[in-house]
Amino acid sequence: MGEGSLRFCVLGSSSKGNSTLVMDGRTSILIDAGLPIRYMIEHIEKMTDTIDGIFISHEHIDHVRSVFPLARRYACPIYISQSVHWYIDANRELDTVYIVDGDRYEIGSLSITPITLPHDAIEPFGFVVETDAERLGIATDLGHVDQELIDRFTNLDFLVIESNYDPTMLEKGRYPRPLKERIKDDNGHLSNEQCRDFLDRVIGIRTSIVILSHLSEENNDPLLAIETSLPSVTGRDLEILLRVSYPRMATPLLPYGDPIVNRSLSTGVQVSINTCED
Repeated sequence: MGEGSLRFCVLGSSSKGNSTLVMDGRTSILIDAGLPIRYMIEHIEKMTDTIDGIFISHEHIDHVRSVFPLARRYACPIYISQSVHWYIDANRELDTVYIVDGDRYEIGSLSITPITLPHDAIEPFGFVVETDAERLGIATDLGHVDQELIDRFTNLDFLVIESNYDPTMLEKGRYPRPLKERIKDDNGHLSNEQCRDFLDRVIGIRTSIVILSHLSEENNDPLLAIETSLPSVTGRDLEILLRVSYPRMATPLLPYGDPIVNRSLSTGVQVSINTCED
């Protein structure tokens, strides 16, 4: 797999911070920059010396925490909605490109399309990142799935999709009732079951990697998330890697391979679950 092949690494994903590095050997971008700055730089610079653009999905701190220092360090533009830019600080003198739903943004050899998501934020986006040959869909914060997202994410090569909570764990957990209702709301977060139902509808013959992201540390369990979504990727006669992402443990640079595989199924599905975190 050489220059021009789409590669990605989920640097971390949870309510504590989210960021995904996407690259193809010529162009490198970040989707969100919500992890601590030193952690991000350490992991980014294991894989690339440059960042050509930073795309921001929405204004919550777990997506924007390090965006400004990273933009300065790599002298790259920030791609962000105008309303979110105004909200988080429109006065910084940095190169900024305002993005809107459905438009395509060309950065070097990558093409990025924002897609509006249902989430309790000002103007939340998911993204489809494309090369000439491969496509990656990223949607880490959404309360439900609509037909537009299904249409945009159907038969993509790679998926990073939210699997935030287990309904039983949430209901029995210690969160106050208003917060529980916010999480379950149509503008909150996707449950494991909602994630599975979404995967049922979008996985196609091209799909080879599914990363479950933004797992709640309080109301979910990695094994439970995997087990819930597993039926969506089995029985399709496809070679699919299904794995979870963690708050402070970057995935391998995919799709080069995944060195931590716990079990291999007869269907060709590989399941990867790390049992510890950095």
